[in-house]
Amino acid sequence: MDTKLMIISLGGSPDPLKKSITEHRPERLIFFASHESNAKLGEVLHVEGYKPDKIETEITENPNSLYECYKAARRCVDRAARSGVPDSEIMVDYTGGTKVMSAALLLATAGCTFSFNYVGGDTRTKDGLGIVQNGHEIMYADMNPWSAFAEEERRQVITLFNARRYASIIQILDLCKRELPPQIELFFKFVRHLANSFLFWDQFHHKKALDCLNKGLTGLNEYIKYYPDDNYIRLIGELQIHIDYLNTLLDATRDMQHFDFILVKELINNARRRMEDKRFDDAAARIYRALELYGQICFENHIGCSNDKVKPSKIPQELRDEFIRKYRDPHSDMMKLPLQATFTVLQAQGHEAGARFFKYEEKIKNIQSARNKSILAHGIQPVTEHAAQSILETVTDFVQMKEYFDFPKI
Repeated sequence: MDTKLMIISLGGSPDPLKKSITEHRPERLIFFASHESNAKLGEVLHVEGYKPDKIETEITENPNSLYECYKAARRCVDRAARSGVPDSEIMVDYTGGTKVMSAALLLATAGCTFSFNYVGGDTRTKDGLGIVQNGHEIMYADMNPWSAFAEEERRQVITLFNARRYASIIQILDLCKRELPPQIELFFKFVRHLANSFLFWDQFHHKKALDCLNKGLTGLNEYIKYYPDDNYIRLIGELQIHIDYLNTLLDATRDMQHFDFILVKELINNARRRMEDKRFDDAAARIYRALELYGQICFENHIGCSNDKVKPSKIPQELRDEFIRKYRDPHSDMMKLPLQATFTVLQAQGHEAGARFFKYEEKIKNIQSARNKSILAHGIQPVTEHAAQSILETVTDFVQMKEYFDFPKI
């Protein structure tokens, strides 16, 4: 594709830049210069048969200060953005200027989908250590720094993945629109699927999570075929465990259409991850829901109906009148039982969870109080880390959960 705009770092040697301009002949030029190198602008523009439509210049106040150079280079990028020229038709030539200027220009264009150009040579002054001799310039239009930037992005993605920042990973990968080195491209391909999977999983979209996890495992196997790595070979086994777990969960819940105790475990594991993220209100809400769900499942399994649609005949005789008075819906004659009433019926019917509930009664009342004060329930107070940890310990002990399940790291 034709180059319509070039951003060029300008130094004291005009010939390499003249060669670059002659080769690409852009319609617009943005020069990144120092006060000293700006004096060479006329020589650089002395290209036979060439006259650009527009010339702009940004001056760095100090060509040896990375901060000052970066600010000026960013202004060049901002000018390019305002030009209306698509990124695909913009080229950056970082040949000229001080080393600091070239570095700053590369930093300022990191993440942009521009093309890049560098003019080197096969013969230099000072026994090969100086500048390229006139007439010996060689164009390196494939000198794309994005490969180095992509490696840094890969490292950042790993850090984010291991911190469970899956949405941030997807945002970063959405910005990686240019051609990548083959290894990093394959890496990003399987990591994107895994990030989507665990993001869906945390949102309780278990079927979508399983689909993405299978795609991620396929992509990981493809990556290892070309780039063997013991760490990622280990990851294959971990991902298979997670796939097996999701299959078990979906089978037990009939594709999330039926209550099962595995969902109690799932809620508590999810809450533990929120605890690690310091989201204590979210954690408390999930833990309390786990407690409610545990009661619902015990009630349905033992009494034979849901605790939100209970016929009076299902309530033991000694409790029936009181429950009708408190919980009966006048429109349907059904009862919707709250947490304590649910376990009261279970206790009266001889279910061990009912008896166990009242051994934890004081601690559970504290849980209900903390939950009700939360801004995510009925109050306006935040749940403290201490309160959330206490809620977690009490409920995991009460529901007799002994095994935890966490997401893998890469």
